Amino acid sequence: MIMAENTFEPMTKEQLSAVLEQQIRTSVGYYDSKLSKEREKVLDYYNALLPKPHHQGNSKYVSMDVYDAVESAKAYLLETFAAGRRIVSFDPIDGEDVDQAKVATDYCDHVVFTQNEGFDIFAEAITDGLMARVGVAKVYWDTLSENIEEEFSNLSLEEISVLEQQGNYDEFEPELNEETGLYDGSISRTEDKSKVRIEVLPPEEFLITAQAKDIESAPFVAHRTKKTYSELLKEGYEISDIKGLGESDESSMDMHPEVLARFESIGADNLDLNGEMQTQSKYILVYECYVSLDFKGDGKTCLYRVVKAGGKILEMEEVDHKPFVAFRPLPVPHSFYGSNYAARVIPTQNARTVLTRSILDHTIITNNPRMQVVKGALVNPKELLENRLGGLVNVTRPDGLLPMPQAPLNPFVYQTIQMLESDKEQTTGISKLSQGMNKDALSKQNSEAMVEGLVSLSQQRQKIVARNFANQFIKPLYLLVYRLVNSNEKREKIVKVAGDFVRVTPADWKERNEATVEMRLGYGEQEREAQKYVAIHAMLSQDPSVAPLYAMPNKYKMLQIILEKGGVPNPLDFLTDPATLPPPQPDPMMVAQMQMQKQTLDIQARQVSVGEEKVKVMGEIEAMSLRMQEMKNKMDAMAKERDLDRKEFEAMHKAEMAVRELQLAKAVPEENQKGIYSPN
Repeated sequence: MIMAENTFEPMTKEQLSAVLEQQIRTSVGYYDSKLSKEREKVLDYYNALLPKPHHQGNSKYVSMDVYDAVESAKAYLLETFAAGRRIVSFDPIDGEDVDQAKVATDYCDHVVFTQNEGFDIFAEAITDGLMARVGVAKVYWDTLSENIEEEFSNLSLEEISVLEQQGNYDEFEPELNEETGLYDGSISRTEDKSKVRIEVLPPEEFLITAQAKDIESAPFVAHRTKKTYSELLKEGYEISDIKGLGESDESSMDMHPEVLARFESIGADNLDLNGEMQTQSKYILVYECYVSLDFKGDGKTCLYRVVKAGGKILEMEEVDHKPFVAFRPLPVPHSFYGSNYAARVIPTQNARTVLTRSILDHTIITNNPRMQVVKGALVNPKELLENRLGGLVNVTRPDGLLPMPQAPLNPFVYQTIQMLESDKEQTTGISKLSQGMNKDALSKQNSEAMVEGLVSLSQQRQKIVARNFANQFIKPLYLLVYRLVNSNEKREKIVKVAGDFVRVTPADWKERNEATVEMRLGYGEQEREAQKYVAIHAMLSQDPSVAPLYAMPNKYKMLQIILEKGGVPNPLDFLTDPATLPPPQPDPMMVAQMQMQKQTLDIQARQVSVGEEKVKVMGEIEAMSLRMQEMKNKMDAMAKERDLDRKEFEAMHKAEMAVRELQLAKAVPEENQKGIYSPN
């Protein structure tokens, strides 16, 4: 296969500058565009400068319909999204990511509302979206550093060594004081103050391709702003790069129609704020452009960030995203710019202003009518011209001074004003019922649930606008904040989130592309959400069969959710993690009662044991008595037997002795025999 020869060529900086200049001049938002004039007109109506009286001397009354519509919608959205924290939560990617997702949610919330003024950011973006078709915020990593100098004195050599090892200093200059033998000196170090910066752009500073559908697919978007020479030098540009910039008429952005309309109400629309006191304070118009093009000539387009000022390219780098998020209250399909919310109320403001002025003018003319005078009937015409209340007018004839006939007020004027009020509610989606000003809905016949239902139904259009703000602005804002923090914050930080100090290491976070936005819509809806969890908590706590499934960690999580839904900003200030609690200690009364019961049982056991021992001893005593009796009987028998044996032995012995004595006697001669006679 034969490959076609590459016919693309790399671009030069001069060609790039020409391309950017063409994109800038053809983009939406450039000077004197149709959109700029519309925004200027809306600002005049918002400030009640229009409509102007048709005739000299007419009533100057101006209806505030545009102001009321914008401020009511803004108040509703701010109450929904800025009244509390944790409006956005990052979903865990897997089971091991639960804790990290929670920490990331709290830290991004800390970045939006603490490091940046989240409430003011939301308020400005909502106001621009309602009045200028779109509210744009720029989210970027602001690299900042602060030089800190400290002095020390009377330190020993060991203390100097310890101090030197504690930090990385730019300058460390200890000097020996010969009088004291100790060291004095100074320390200079650079502290990193870089952070995520969220900035709501004025509508005239944002430029985009004319037929773009959204920021992501737009081939060209730019941020146009004014910067001084001093600001550019602080950003790191060399004097040679910015020398001679701002000498063209591009710096006349102060005369932009939208800027003039913004300051017209305070009389600052005709001031030259270009700062010509010094060259260092002179403003230069700088374009930070994000454009997709093939700069290398290899046929592949890439996204580039190009900083341009006065026809000169100051900086160029390849990037992976555009740092803008936008809010469109009334989006139009297949178009970046939606419909203008405030401009739709302008016809109502014109009509109500004209009708109300006619009522006021008719009242004034009725109370102070114009007079017709017959020629020569006035003695002194100045008396009539002064028009003093109760003043005298001298006439020469009684019929020479008569009031001019005045047509009656059209009876349909008041009905038309009411019709316009209803028309404004349909146009803006904000009804009196949702604002709590409808006396018919708040009557005694209607129950609280019925009123809440009517209020909820009257807020359908507002809910759609709120969902547009959540999906178009808040969700991509938090994802962009997460992305910047994850890419740029390399060191571990200790920050206070959710009322507790935690260690945060954004560099170790996982990549995330999804987030969930929680909306609290309607009056009392957040409280009802909290009551729902309270009812679930009560049900689980009272059911004995569920008690094993609803343990202390589950109750801790449930109470935390209840406090958060109830609007408590830091619920952990009032709850303690059960994992950190010591083992539960028993009730002292119960312990004493249990000890008494144990002692009673011990006494009873001892009594039983003593009885058993007594029975056992008695048995042993009886057994011993029986054995002793048996032994005694045996001894008695043996004694009797021995006594019989003894007697028998004695008898036998006596007999034997008698025989022997007889034998001996026989053996003695008769002459030697002697005898004893006894009478027995």
